[in-house]
Amino acid sequence: MPKEILDFMKFSQKLKNQKRDILMPDGTYESVADHSWHLALMVMLVHPKLEGKADLLRSLKMVLVHDLVEAEIGDLPYFERDKDADLKAWKHKQEQKEIARIREMISGDLGQEIYDLWHEFEEQKTEEAKFCKALDSMEANYQAIMLEDISYWDDSYYKSAFFKADKYCKHEPILHALNEEIKNRTEIELNKLGLERPTN
Repeated sequence: MPKEILDFMKFSQKLKNQKRDILMPDGTYESVADHSWHLALMVMLVHPKLEGKADLLRSLKMVLVHDLVEAEIGDLPYFERDKDADLKAWKHKQEQKEIARIREMISGDLGQEIYDLWHEFEEQKTEEAKFCKALDSMEANYQAIMLEDISYWDDSYYKSAFFKADKYCKHEPILHALNEEIKNRTEIELNKLGLERPTN
């Protein structure tokens, strides 16, 4: 077991080098590990405000493993997979293979737990999965505007980014309120570029 744990840590550290398409305030691109850590912190901050019964520990575990597959296959920008059905299907197929391989890295109950948590997040049926998905979407949106200059965004991303979290936030007042505040702050950044608040 010590060997498996250390080997898995070595594998997962690849997330620190897998870059996303979001620029950080220091001019570097965010890593998948950056996103997962920030998302876990967001779960801890928002959980006490929920009206529902999502379990905190399960939610934290879920966000820590939700992007593990990207250690090998990398991150695909939202605006690219959103407009390319073939690319989206390819990504899904690769992720299924990778999470099965990850399960085998750590044998026994823990490997199965990681596998089950990843699938639970993807299937979006439980309170925890819905909570984590909403924050996953909002964290990315908010991180994208922390630079306070979104002129580097792909033109097709402005509208899709503005509305992509909406469908995940309707079931909880705090999630809806957070999403609206992020959208208000995004509108400020859009106005700097001479762009109006998008309409759905």
